[in-house]
Amino acid sequence: MKKIYFQLGAMNVGGVEKSFLGLLTTLSQTKYEIHLGLLSAKGGFMECIPEHVHVHQIDCYSSLKRVINDPPLSYIKEILLQGHFIEALIHLFLYVLFKFSGNRYLFYKYISRNIPVVKEEYDVAIAYAGPSQMIDYYVCEKIKAKEKYGWIHFDVTKFGIDKGMTRKLYKNYKNIYIVSETAKEKFDELFPEFHNKTEVRYSVIPKEEIISLANNGESFTDDFNGTRILTVGRMTREKGQEEAIKALRILLEKGYDIKWYFIGDGKERVSCERLTEDLGISNRVSFMGLKTNPYPYMRDCNIYVQPSRHEGYCITLAEARCFPVPIVTTNFTGAEEQLKEHPNSIITGMDPENIAEGIMKFL
Repeated sequence: MKKIYFQLGAMNVGGVEKSFLGLLTTLSQTKYEIHLGLLSAKGGFMECIPEHVHVHQIDCYSSLKRVINDPPLSYIKEILLQGHFIEALIHLFLYVLFKFSGNRYLFYKYISRNIPVVKEEYDVAIAYAGPSQMIDYYVCEKIKAKEKYGWIHFDVTKFGIDKGMTRKLYKNYKNIYIVSETAKEKFDELFPEFHNKTEVRYSVIPKEEIISLANNGESFTDDFNGTRILTVGRMTREKGQEEAIKALRILLEKGYDIKWYFIGDGKERVSCERLTEDLGISNRVSFMGLKTNPYPYMRDCNIYVQPSRHEGYCITLAEARCFPVPIVTTNFTGAEEQLKEHPNSIITGMDPENIAEGIMKFL
């Protein structure tokens, strides 16, 4: 039986985690022994991990989160005030080195020095939630495997990727799987030396399971009789909920009877709620929080809208395609690939006016 190790950050309710759960449905339990490594064994999808999957938590990671996530100079100042002079000097040296080289490999090597190499050896190890400096470093340096693979879920040109560290680590991968053709093109442009290693692997969308869940879950319970618009996704800037709210105001000013429902949570939720109040449209917006089964709402909404600024292969858009509802999406990486053969869909620009114009075509 072949032993496969996957590394993710956590099992939060998100697209990468959903993609992983979808991939598991294609791997035979009689052929593969599946191991899942998590930086933090938490998240709304923990309960969705099948029983046959062996889950491992990296115990040392909790002590590293601050040094990884805090601004470097703030962290150095803090440990200096605590009297850790040598430690502060080392981190200052690593910070200066990164500023000159653009490569944080030595930083990760230093802070991970107490994390042991995993004793067990696997046939395959996959850094599934990539690109991620910690996950890629851990798989490349702390996991023993005959073959190692990277798996990229994002458009690497849309956020700050450590090019130097990526070049150093990704040479260890036999192949680099990327979730859409457009995302692959962007990666190949940025890292042409890995062109022969990259390959498109679309995320697995278990349509029958999604439809079954839609038929066995709760849906809208309010008494609104107008047009229900739905958006599902983590509430962060890149998902574009604020632009959707501004588009809603445009539509309401034109006299359309609409209510917009947002499923998801995140650091931008408070600012989105404040924006609806500032625009005087809070009675036409419903923030519904996290739902591990959003599919009844996808089935029953009148229009599904994906207002993201950037994606790799948008899982929620792919899930919405399982239902015969009109779809409006912004023109992020992978959107055209997904909708080129999907009827009743429109791709728009990313500003509120374009989003509103796209929606009006279905009203």
